[in-house]
Amino acid sequence: MEKDLIAETLRSYAQNILVVVFGLLPIFFVPSSLVPFEYTKIVFVVAGLLSALVLYSLSALRAGGVHVGASFTIIAVWFLALIALISSLLSGDFRDSLMGDVMTTHTTGFLIIIALIMSTWVLVDAGKRAVMRLYMLLAGSTILLVLYHVIRLFFGPDMLSFGIFTGSIGTPVGGWNDLALFLGLSVILALVALDQLPLTKHGRTLFAIVTFLSLLMLGVINFFTVWIVLGITSLAVVVYSLGKDRFSGSQLPLVEQKPFNATSLIVSLVVFAASVLFIIGGASLGGMVSKYTGVSYIEVRPSIQATADIARNVYKENAVLGVGPNKFIDAWRLYKDPSINSTVFWNTDFIAGNGYVTTFFITMGVLGALAWILFFAAFLRSGIRVLLIGGDQDRMWYFIGISSFVSALYIWGMSVIYVPGAVMLMLGALCMGITLSAERALGNRERVMFSLVTTRRTGFIFTLLVIAVIIGSVGGLYTVGEHYAAAYTFNNSNVILQNEGNAAAQLEVQRAFALYQSDVYLRRVGELQLLRINTLLSLPTPTDAERTEFEQAIVAGSNAAEQASTIDPQDPENWALLGNIYSVLMGAKIEGVYENAKAALTRSRELNPKNPLIALNIAVLEGRKGNYDTARTLTNEAIALKPDYTDAFYYLSQIDIVTGNVEGAISATISTITLEPQNPVRYYQLGVLEAARQNVKNAIAAFERAVQLDESYANARFFLAVSYDADGRKADAQRELEKVLVLNPGNEEVMRLITILKNGGSLSASVNPQSETSGVTENQGVDVENGTVTTEKVSDTPLVSPVNTVPEAQKTTPEPTVP
Repeated sequence: MEKDLIAETLRSYAQNILVVVFGLLPIFFVPSSLVPFEYTKIVFVVAGLLSALVLYSLSALRAGGVHVGASFTIIAVWFLALIALISSLLSGDFRDSLMGDVMTTHTTGFLIIIALIMSTWVLVDAGKRAVMRLYMLLAGSTILLVLYHVIRLFFGPDMLSFGIFTGSIGTPVGGWNDLALFLGLSVILALVALDQLPLTKHGRTLFAIVTFLSLLMLGVINFFTVWIVLGITSLAVVVYSLGKDRFSGSQLPLVEQKPFNATSLIVSLVVFAASVLFIIGGASLGGMVSKYTGVSYIEVRPSIQATADIARNVYKENAVLGVGPNKFIDAWRLYKDPSINSTVFWNTDFIAGNGYVTTFFITMGVLGALAWILFFAAFLRSGIRVLLIGGDQDRMWYFIGISSFVSALYIWGMSVIYVPGAVMLMLGALCMGITLSAERALGNRERVMFSLVTTRRTGFIFTLLVIAVIIGSVGGLYTVGEHYAAAYTFNNSNVILQNEGNAAAQLEVQRAFALYQSDVYLRRVGELQLLRINTLLSLPTPTDAERTEFEQAIVAGSNAAEQASTIDPQDPENWALLGNIYSVLMGAKIEGVYENAKAALTRSRELNPKNPLIALNIAVLEGRKGNYDTARTLTNEAIALKPDYTDAFYYLSQIDIVTGNVEGAISATISTITLEPQNPVRYYQLGVLEAARQNVKNAIAAFERAVQLDESYANARFFLAVSYDADGRKADAQRELEKVLVLNPGNEEVMRLITILKNGGSLSASVNPQSETSGVTENQGVDVENGTVTTEKVSDTPLVSPVNTVPEAQKTTPEPTVP
């Protein structure tokens, strides 16, 4: 068919859009804290993909036909997406499984994007020039990334923060460990390029500089698995460089090269040496780097053992299709090992297992696991075909095929043992698409031509298909845009809450819900109403208007929580919110709230049976009802789940105080201490009971012993400060509260009490001894952001594994056994 200039121009635009989008993807971001960061990158890619599809469709209409080549890998990836879609339909929460609130990488929608990336690149038939332009853009992005982070290391995290990269670990790539993955990929490709390409002196210098700067940043991040990969790769390059002149025709020169490349050998040896150093002495080196750079980052994930245990339990109930994509968190809540409650991760809900792919083995079941294996097998077949074809036909295409295959193998191999972010996974899909294009070009594989001019019937059908692609692309872009706008609006409600108050924030959340019906948005409405209910209940003499507002808040809050539970009945947080709203209303003596609260909290416990917090919440509800024996039983059940649960021990003491059993409780606690002399929680319990009977000296002794056993015990220090104040030791009380503030930075209640002491006031009038909750919510040193769990120290548990090499100073010693 004769080429049409307009059609070729449209196809060229489609290719260039993909080149620009993926070339700039690692450094693309919107400098606003309101936009969901990772989702913004996904939308950027989706917009580029669908725009390219529209342009290519118009090109096909103009050209009068389209060439389509069959690929088992493309078929396999769409089969994988189909299985995910079926699993989502049967998951019980289709919305969350399909898209979630911000299109996480674990959703079916993201798998469809992965399939679309591969298919679109192959469909637009990008040539060698387009691929090389893409590589050049990625190289430029790498250089900018490295320079950006080196500048921030030297000048501090406030430099070039753009208002969103406020910490030292902020990066345009996404996650801190994603930066390590990207830099590891850059080093690997640099080693290959130095050894294989006929570079000029400036080119070799540039690749060497990029490699050394990347190693500098990798030393700061200290991702152990990346060091392993780099060590093996650099060793392979060293061996090959030293022995390649022994093998005729084994090299891939684009022009005649000298048999020995000193630059390649030196750089490879440096990479190998650095890798060995960090593999062997990563903990010590990591501590030194952290000390001088001020960067401390430890990401943790469920171990292989914990992931396998979850899979084993899921397969007993849902072996074929699993629990549904993006629903690993539900399985974790149901089946996690109870021993994790003895660690700082007791109240942490992980959204993924030890690896991205292995997580889908759980969420998509056996059928999903087979689909993933089929997908990888099909791609490996294509990559091996590229390797076996050789570079005699087209050496540039061969280089492109090998480089893209190695890149995809690296990224997707890491996805089996780690959970990369969206950027790396989308780049991995792109590299797969490039490999398939190279396979087709090198193999001279024929493509089927669908023409508009063959017959009227085929032309009509083809035209309808092209129109459907255009309409579907526009519709898909609109759907994703609306979903993204909902996430933006929801984030904006946080700012409005701080600046304009509760009512304005609720209106913004309702706008977000109008764009996308998420249970998370409704739950936020319920939380805002609960906050308002608590405020109104604390008023000593409410006005008629405030009573009316109270009634409206009850209706709005309970309705929002009930609707959230209807949208996602598998989320225990929805039921917990509903139960807590009704539980708070117990003080208002509203008929029926006890029964409703108990039913909701019981359902929440059924969905999250291993979490002691829910058992304690039900115990508090029973205590408010006056059922103290039941409350005591439930509190002991919470303690059985978490033997060092401070809040449960505190509430148990409150039950003893209310029921007049202080003396008996003290005797029982002292007897227990005889059996558990190294258990700080028991001394804490004794101190609370002694303080209740105004025995300040004994209370001080008990709290001091608890602090001696656990210097980070914030609640023990808090009540020790209260006891010191009651004993007239104001300076000691202030000192303890300041230590509590160090353990819990930014705690407003503690700061308020310190101010009271500085002004000569007393803590006794400011701390309610009959409160149902302990003095301060302790900082567990665990942070969860966008599903990534980080910690200050790593607990000694086989259930959670650190991703980064842990510096010696951040390792915890095994905690004392608590019977």
